Amino acid sequence: MKNLQKTNRTWLFPALAFLAPFLGMCILMIIRGFEPFGDTSMLYSDMYHQYYPFFVSFRRAILRGESLIYTWNIGMGMDYLGLISYYLASPLNLLSILVPESLTLEYFSLLMPIKLGLASLFFSLFLKNLFRKNDPSITFFGVFYGLCAWALGYQWNIMWLDTFALLPLVALGTVRLLRDRKFLLYTLTLFLSVVTNYYIGLFTCIFVALVFFCYEICRWGGFKKFFIDLGLIALLSVLAIGMTAFLELPAFAALQTTQSSVNKFPQGFKLNIADENTWMGLLDAMKQVAGNMNGGIEPSFKEGLPNLYCGVITNLLAILFLTCKQVKLRDKLCSVFLLVFFNLSFIIRQLDYIWHGFHFTNMIPYRFSFLYSFVMLYMAYRAFLLRKSFKLWQILISLALAFGLILLPEEKDLSYWLYNCALLALYAVALLLPLQFRVPRKNASLRVVKRICNRRRYRRAVSSILLACIAVAEIALNLFNFGSAFTGTIISDYPRGTKYTASMIRYIKEREEDTLFYRTEATHSQTLNDGALNDYYGISTFTSSANVRVTEFMKALGYGAKNTYNRYCFEESSPVANLFLNLKYMLERQDRVEENSYFDQVHSYGKVHLLENNAYLPLGFLAESQLINVDFKNAPSNSMQFENELLRVATGISGDVWTMMTDSCLTIQPKDVTLSNQTRTGYCTYQTAANESGNVIYRYLADRAGLVCIDLDLSKRNNFSVWKNGELLYSESYSIPQTLSVAEVVPGDMVEIHLSCKQNEKGNISIHAGVLNKELFMEAYNILAASTLELTDFEGTYVAGEIQCNRDGVLYTSIPQDGNWRATVDGEPAQIVLVGDAMIGLLLSEGEHTVTFTYRNEAFELGSLISMGCLAAFTVVWQVQRRQRKRKITE
Repeated sequence: MKNLQKTNRTWLFPALAFLAPFLGMCILMIIRGFEPFGDTSMLYSDMYHQYYPFFVSFRRAILRGESLIYTWNIGMGMDYLGLISYYLASPLNLLSILVPESLTLEYFSLLMPIKLGLASLFFSLFLKNLFRKNDPSITFFGVFYGLCAWALGYQWNIMWLDTFALLPLVALGTVRLLRDRKFLLYTLTLFLSVVTNYYIGLFTCIFVALVFFCYEICRWGGFKKFFIDLGLIALLSVLAIGMTAFLELPAFAALQTTQSSVNKFPQGFKLNIADENTWMGLLDAMKQVAGNMNGGIEPSFKEGLPNLYCGVITNLLAILFLTCKQVKLRDKLCSVFLLVFFNLSFIIRQLDYIWHGFHFTNMIPYRFSFLYSFVMLYMAYRAFLLRKSFKLWQILISLALAFGLILLPEEKDLSYWLYNCALLALYAVALLLPLQFRVPRKNASLRVVKRICNRRRYRRAVSSILLACIAVAEIALNLFNFGSAFTGTIISDYPRGTKYTASMIRYIKEREEDTLFYRTEATHSQTLNDGALNDYYGISTFTSSANVRVTEFMKALGYGAKNTYNRYCFEESSPVANLFLNLKYMLERQDRVEENSYFDQVHSYGKVHLLENNAYLPLGFLAESQLINVDFKNAPSNSMQFENELLRVATGISGDVWTMMTDSCLTIQPKDVTLSNQTRTGYCTYQTAANESGNVIYRYLADRAGLVCIDLDLSKRNNFSVWKNGELLYSESYSIPQTLSVAEVVPGDMVEIHLSCKQNEKGNISIHAGVLNKELFMEAYNILAASTLELTDFEGTYVAGEIQCNRDGVLYTSIPQDGNWRATVDGEPAQIVLVGDAMIGLLLSEGEHTVTFTYRNEAFELGSLISMGCLAAFTVVWQVQRRQRKRKITE
């Protein structure tokens, strides 16, 4: 019984450290009505578009036993291992297979408070083991770590939180390795930190290196010990990271195909947070960064200063740490060095570039700033343990410097002052309370001495209780501050069409039971990964591992694509572009079926309609061999002009399938907007008044029959709507240039595009409209449809088919090449040629051919061998050490 009570007490305070942030976040979610406790969700930004769709797709793949090497559900198809290593490698994701599909979103929503709770738990264990303490203090400081500004600001990047949570255990493992020669914790936690998210794992690896040198300086034992320690930590780090090679090598290979691979090292002295790149600018930036250590500030969710706040008490105690005589000067200097180095890394472009894996981030800056909070909390806790030795001058000086931090931000409101000044004052009172102002005289009686000591113990007890109460209040205020700033997302129609969309997708699969592969998309996207979310082979994707060459290919075809955004997005577009994407079905989920002679409505459920492409081409078809010479990368901004050339080259037809609507067909009408530089082709610049928004209306009067598409390119991210003969067809929010299908017209029909312009806005508009020549298009389609690839086998990493070529040409396939696909023709290895520098093609001669495509990830094969080798080596080292310890015990 005594052992059980001891065990329960051993885990009491770490358990409370987990429960406090977990329950705190759950209460906040209940109050705000967030899933799983309400109608809204914390699916914010990329969490809505990427993380949850990838999560549900990953869960399905595991349950169905599908390939985890390559996926066809995301984008046009991509390497799955690279995507898993960044988004999906959390062990908690694997537990989702135990959850019913109907509760998937609820489980996903709870992952954030669970991971924040684990971060708090692990930090409390770090303090417990490092300082041999097991009292409420480890709970409070654990919670300050788990609910620091970085954690709350970037909590929607759910895949980062695992490595953030594991950092304290890695730090503890580092100390145990160097101090006690125990390496199991270090190796396993470093392995988990990197394998769960290589990106944040990189920050952990850099931090380990910094901690190592600081530890050696602070606990200097001579050069011999230094080099032994260096060799030991280097060996175990190599083994730990080597064990992740099965996932990290494929991820590294996949990154070579992305936009981030073309980043260049910044030249010259440049700063992130300053108006001018000077030394004065550097000092001003450091001041701004330091000011963000205060509370009552809205965390940076996407853009802004580094998230550094981890408690008002932390700031005060960290400064007190620097005044403590019991702390060695070397310890203080190393701690200050780390903070200054992190501060400079936020500011100086070159350091920022190196920290983020040798590239600049697209939003969400200073992603490693949680390391700053870790060091601050370490310093604060060391000072907290020495609080009995504080002198009045130490507290007053620290109080003045902490108040100086509060003065640093330029924009302050009343809530900011109340938050920081009130908490700082209360903490100061609590720390001053136990100070001994009355000292017993040398000849004082024993009774007087006991009374003075009892009063001091009483004041210390009151001080501890008061500190605990203020800390609870600060944690609650921190959560309130976050909750009032964080916006939720309505999910009543997520995925769009809900049960009707799911029913329609089941219907498609039943209808195409004997068809091995085809692609489906939505007429208008909801997320940028609708295929992953809704469970179909789609086209759109938004992912950090997006193949930049596929992005450029899609951009040339007129789809919403941008290299630096790592995305390409399908919206109902040109039938010409659809030929090259293997698109068979479109889902219209808002009960707005526009007239389009190239798609037939074949079914409907509720407001969801199924449209079948009657100009469908399969995964592969024969085109003229000159297709491989078409320059997609330098395609004209008007995608319809590019498609004219593309179809001529691919089929050998003469003439343009698109006729542009200009001159007499077009009028541009401003409303509360001043236009200038207007051209007959649809370009103009505009300016709105300082206090009044406006509109620009493009009107196209059709002079021939056919399908109208518009090519939209705006300099501002504004809303627009498309109308035909006074009837609204759809409204969208502009993101990036794209071509959109409008409707079928006959002579005399009026097509309008209404663009909204914000107050005091200056920008430019470029819209091209074209009418498709159906007869010429169908001539081209029939040429391409004459020889198509009939699939005989289709799996995640293997595609096989037969084709009867009616002429020599190139077999074009909409399979993106990332360097891992291999091909055979009639059983012999064949050289792959690229169409648009992105899609796989094969030069074939006239006649019948059997074709296979095999995906072989050599990086995964090599990585698996390295991982097994490192695991074996680690096992040997561990067993040797284990036997040595047993031998010492027996001796």
